Amino acid sequence: MMSVGAGPDTTAEWWTTSDVAAYLGVKVATVSNYRKRSQMPEPDATVGRTHMWRPSRIVSWHESRPRPGVGGRPSPVNTDESGSGVSSR
Repeated sequence: MMSVGAGPDTTAEWWTTSDVAAYLGVKVATVSNYRKRSQMPEPDATVGRTHMWRPSRIVSWHESRPRPGVGGRPSPVNTDESGSGVSSR
């Protein structure tokens, strides 16, 4: 049994949408939306309505994703010393 806060088993043969969501730290709906918008690898297999991926493929994809401030998502807004976020220019 997996302990609370533990991620999915990276030695498993397959990950479901729930496992991918747990690994990424997002909701299952987010993973479903990534898949529908082709923002993640296509499932390696589908059984009925269950999409499945090889864990190594998801790990590789996730490690190659753009990070904030590295050509991907924008960096958080810098604030001035007062913390108000308003520039003194």
